[in-house]
Amino acid sequence: MIQRKPEERREITAGLNMTPMIDVVFQLLIFFMVTAVFAITPGLDIKLPEAETAENPEKENLFITIDQDGNLKLNHKSVTFANLKDEIIKKRKMLDNTTMIIIQADKKAYHGVVVKAMDIAKKAGCTDLVVATAPKKRGGGG
Repeated sequence: MIQRKPEERREITAGLNMTPMIDVVFQLLIFFMVTAVFAITPGLDIKLPEAETAENPEKENLFITIDQDGNLKLNHKSVTFANLKDEIIKKRKMLDNTTMIIIQADKKAYHGVVVKAMDIAKKAGCTDLVVATAPKKRGGGG
């Protein structure tokens, strides 16, 4: 039997290169963090009024967002009162005319602007209108 000299012996280690897998995990993490942030942001900086009976919508709906300056967005797309009706009709046709319209108005928005948006939505054929509110914070007094 032939024996090798100590300097000729090599240790063979078996293992996986973890670098590519870690790269993929970090890319997925960044992707989900970025998309989660965009899914939450309504496009306008609004502060919803609070209500104790606030609920989340169950199906796909149309959102009219009104900021405190009276700027309008329909599902993240800037609109004006002049083209709001046409945009609602177009979006409802894509969603089988079964959608509810949820109005997300800043609590400092003028009441007249909100009522005008609701009136245009009704003229576009929407019968289900909801005004969005934020859940009331507990323990803050009355």
